[in-house]
Amino acid sequence: MLLYRVRVFGKPRAPWRRVKKQAQQDALELGLGSFDEWGKFFVSVPGEIEELHERFVSESA
Repeated sequence: MLLYRVRVFGKPRAPWRRVKKQAQQDALELGLGSFDEWGKFFVSVPGEIEELHERFVSESA
């Protein structure tokens, strides 16, 4: 299963989420993301929604 979180300038800004929409919501709440006129989500600062398989995520991350 993939996990998702918001990263900005290489640093995590929110916890890992099991659903990508939750990570997008984190970005929106932090003022770091938006939707374009076609409804496509994007991170509006130098950042990303990071994706990683859960087996590579430690309990402390």
